[in-house]
Amino acid sequence: MTTSMPQPGTALPPEAAPAEVTQPFSTPATTAQIVWPRSALAGCIFCMIVRDTRGVALGHSERFNFFPASPLCCVTWMLAGDCYLVDGPQQLKRPWTGAKVPSLAFSGAQLGPLVSWNPGETHAITIAFYPDAFSAMTGLDLSHFVGRMVPAEDALPMPVLEACREALATTQTGSVQHGFSVLEDNIATLWKKSRPDDPIPVKWLTDWTRSLVARAALSGPGRSTRQIARRVKAWSGVSQRDLHGLSHSEQLYANLHEALEHGQVDWAELAAASGFSDQAHMIRRMRRHTGFTPEQLRKSAATDESFWAYRLLGQYFSKP
Repeated sequence: MTTSMPQPGTALPPEAAPAEVTQPFSTPATTAQIVWPRSALAGCIFCMIVRDTRGVALGHSERFNFFPASPLCCVTWMLAGDCYLVDGPQQLKRPWTGAKVPSLAFSGAQLGPLVSWNPGETHAITIAFYPDAFSAMTGLDLSHFVGRMVPAEDALPMPVLEACREALATTQTGSVQHGFSVLEDNIATLWKKSRPDDPIPVKWLTDWTRSLVARAALSGPGRSTRQIARRVKAWSGVSQRDLHGLSHSEQLYANLHEALEHGQVDWAELAAASGFSDQAHMIRRMRRHTGFTPEQLRKSAATDESFWAYRLLGQYFSKP
């Protein structure tokens, strides 16, 4: 459902940015929803994201999908419709020329903004996994999949692939919820062998990053900063520095969400509260992780259909 832009530090130019949507997001009856896993799998499966635009006539610009950078690895099912990966701002005018997303795809961490486009109605689900849990369960070196989306058959070991195929078949003959439940059953069996004896519950990715670094500091024979960093990258596929950067961005999203609920946004104050050295530092990081400045993102996420994934952060930050 997504792909990384080739220059994550560069914001989309004004002429390439999505057109202004004249109707509010509530008008098209599209579905964008987060489904949380059962508690026993909370340290393995991060969430399921459902996107359904069937029966809704969306305009060209409304059929883009904009996503922020993320350290998670994902399995995506295209249940209906097609999706094309947008490789850069220059491709926004001809998004159908991008690579077509496989019906069952696997992707690793994305360190830059993610963009895709649907030529028509679509129904897709994405299961996001904590990378350390997924790597321990599958034996995959996730560093090979950073910024990449590949057919699941080319990446996943057979037990996980069979679990995904069974979930897909159940979804196609039943419901998304039933398919997710079947996947949870199979993943619980596979994860049992590699599940930590005393997993630390986490709510946000920031908490998970801290837990991962702490675990890396207490594992293995070495305790040096370099050895800890090596373990973090081996378990997650990305560097400790990138994880901390993504944590700061997540904190900014949370603080912005709270500020918008109170009807007052002070960017300098938000930058300081989110761990940035100054407002300019915050803007650079947001461009790197989203392709937009914080103010551009605030305006687009308010009403633009193609920014539906950013509106899901409201469900994320109100997670029980």
